Amino acid sequence: MRLFLCLLSILFGWLTPVHAGLQDELRAAHAAALKYQNIRTAKRAGWRPFGGEAPLMGRHYSHPQGPDYVSGDQIDFSRPSNLVYATIGGKTALVALAYIVRIAPGEALPTGFSGARDVWHIHDGVRFLAAVRETRPMMAGLAERWFNRNMVEKDGKTQLAMVHVWLIPNPKGRFASHNPRLAYLDLGLPAERADDMKIARGLALTRKNGCEEALDAELWLSGAPRRVVRGIKSACRSAAERVRGARSDGILAMEAEAARQYRRVEDAVQISLTPAQLKRMTAFVEDGPGICR
Repeated sequence: MRLFLCLLSILFGWLTPVHAGLQDELRAAHAAALKYQNIRTAKRAGWRPFGGEAPLMGRHYSHPQGPDYVSGDQIDFSRPSNLVYATIGGKTALVALAYIVRIAPGEALPTGFSGARDVWHIHDGVRFLAAVRETRPMMAGLAERWFNRNMVEKDGKTQLAMVHVWLIPNPKGRFASHNPRLAYLDLGLPAERADDMKIARGLALTRKNGCEEALDAELWLSGAPRRVVRGIKSACRSAAERVRGARSDGILAMEAEAARQYRRVEDAVQISLTPAQLKRMTAFVEDGPGICR
């Protein structure tokens, strides 16, 4: 027990002081994560990935027998909805947990963790299906039947309210959606420098599949023509090369180039897409797509 408490104190050492209720909740969350530090253990236990690895976030894993928290249900902090793994220096690490609560449109965000520090964001199923219907009607028809049966007709709770709990230090807060430190850790750069999201997103472009991770999901949802998508990705790959090339000039130069080139990619998206396509990119996440923040 003493060793366990010692480990927890190390894990919490980066946290600012919080009241006892939140400490207990975080302790339960961290204890749940300890047994899944190795991704092979999680896979053997039945956790499966969905979606790709998102920049400055990681890849989410869910369990078929995992919790389905609905509005008003008490969250069990020892039972996360998702495990979040990120590739850091070629190795897979458990970096965060996520809790998801299904709510109906217009309902208040979940109470969640004690205090007012947890930052929830919304995934709106209705808006997402509407965007897919505009560009991929056949696929939308299949998805809509599942959606109606499992959400609309079941209880009308068609939105997913989601909060992350970071298991590694995050300068944006333990409950933020993204963590700029991931880009620095992946590149072997001093993680304590991580703070600016634009710089971190520019650094993340240099990953092996950095442009695909940053662009694929949102460009797919936009419904942009293939030639337009190819042009944006070409601009992104060129930007990533410029960031890589700046590393030999020192970390300050690399950070400056990362911010500059990320803005270049943002500009390419804004210039290349129509207003309707840009709007569809924001359809599933309340605060908009990562490449346009």
